[in-house]
Amino acid sequence: MTELYSRRSFLAGALTVGTLSAGAGYVLTRKEPVELVLATGVDTTGGRSQLLTMWNQLNPDARIRAETVPSSTRDQYEKFLGTDADIFNLDVIHIPRFAAQGRIVPVALPPDLSLMAEVGRLSQRPGSDEFWAVPFNTDVGMLYRRVTDKSVADPPPTLKGVVASSPGQFVGQLQTVSQQTDEAFVINVLEQALAQDDAILTEDGVLSFNLGQWRAALGPLAAAIKAKRIGAEAGEADTNRTFQRSGLRYMRNWPVYFPAIDRAERTKRDTAEIRVGTLPTGIIGGQSLAISARSENRDVAEAAIRFLTSKTAQLLLAKYGFAPTVLDAYIDQRLLESLPHVQSIRYAVEASRPRPMHENYAEFARLFAQHTHRYLYDGEPLSQRFIEDIQKELG
Repeated sequence: MTELYSRRSFLAGALTVGTLSAGAGYVLTRKEPVELVLATGVDTTGGRSQLLTMWNQLNPDARIRAETVPSSTRDQYEKFLGTDADIFNLDVIHIPRFAAQGRIVPVALPPDLSLMAEVGRLSQRPGSDEFWAVPFNTDVGMLYRRVTDKSVADPPPTLKGVVASSPGQFVGQLQTVSQQTDEAFVINVLEQALAQDDAILTEDGVLSFNLGQWRAALGPLAAAIKAKRIGAEAGEADTNRTFQRSGLRYMRNWPVYFPAIDRAERTKRDTAEIRVGTLPTGIIGGQSLAISARSENRDVAEAAIRFLTSKTAQLLLAKYGFAPTVLDAYIDQRLLESLPHVQSIRYAVEASRPRPMHENYAEFARLFAQHTHRYLYDGEPLSQRFIEDIQKELG
């Protein structure tokens, strides 16, 4: 344990030096100082804050001030618009809405940025080579599993198999109690449906409007919840606590939690290792940096975004648990030696599906959550009204 994490600490230091060295190319010389305002959600890892500190050290006349906006994914749009920001750190589902309403302007990608295709398409302007935002970090649903004996063969499971064959040993974000947990619920329900029928949501984020298909895809989940064969929590934090306190074998969660969970669980006598793998089809998410159409400092904002999304920045964010956006990070030998689970994250990103990328996504998600929650917990059948409601928002 000590040796493993001392190597990770060494990696963190090496990446920090590398980022600062690479940052020399991002130093700006200005006659008049400016302050860029970055509207962003809460940074629970410290990784994003570290990058902002580096930029500010290199550019004291073009500092970034983070305006942290506590919000759920659902209400991010309204709350971000209440800020006087130059840069928005947008959840990818909000990019179409900000773009459709003229809130952000296209931004050029650095020519040497090796974006993963699955990541890039979430921020790309449809039908063009332009981007509405530059991916800052990506995210994808992962299947965690506890290993008690590394000498025993342990082939990667499937989500479908876990739900069907491991009663009482799985927990995910399959409950919701408020707007703050609705989005996690929507994502988990979509992943459960994909585990049964991978045509329910296409690689381009096009949702099926076939009622029979939805009934068949969600039937096994409804049965498992009714029989209490799986754990259903509201939100990622509660899911983590249940997985750890109950010593469960499987959990669905995001990769950003892996470093902390791995570190804590390895101290337990009966846990040999925590592994992460694909679902096999997870929902891709993440945050991207966009320039506000109201910003008077677009050139400086674009330079700052280039720094914050560079390969070296991605390597540092990976140390904090974030899933990188660029292929270069996934094939970096030093990173893979210290954080081998990053390879599994790459496979999960490549096999992922996006949520419907539509400016009406927020209303779609609200209705989707209402209908599916009533079906899963109240026994209310999925009806044609479910299809009509979601089709109205995405049509």
